[in-house]
Amino acid sequence: GGQDGKVKLWHSLSGFCFITFTEHTATVTGLAFTPQGNAVLSSSLDGSVRAYDLLRYRNFRTLASPNEGVQFTCLAVDNGGEVVV
Repeated sequence: GGQDGKVKLWHSLSGFCFITFTEHTATVTGLAFTPQGNAVLSSSLDGSVRAYDLLRYRNFRTLASPNEGVQFTCLAVDNGGEVVV
């Protein structure tokens, strides 16, 4: 994740970026893979947490604070991959 609001995934052997998610509108502050490895979650200063499907390469869930001005600075996923904090 970067200050440009993008989440990029890189192939570890080739060094090439194979997908870029651009849905965040502010700095990405945290990233976490689900234990199953089928999704990556990102938190952002835009007040949202987004979940990206790593099979279809799309944003499939967006969690947003109901309060204006809230910024997320980190996130974690439980071992079951169901609870995001």
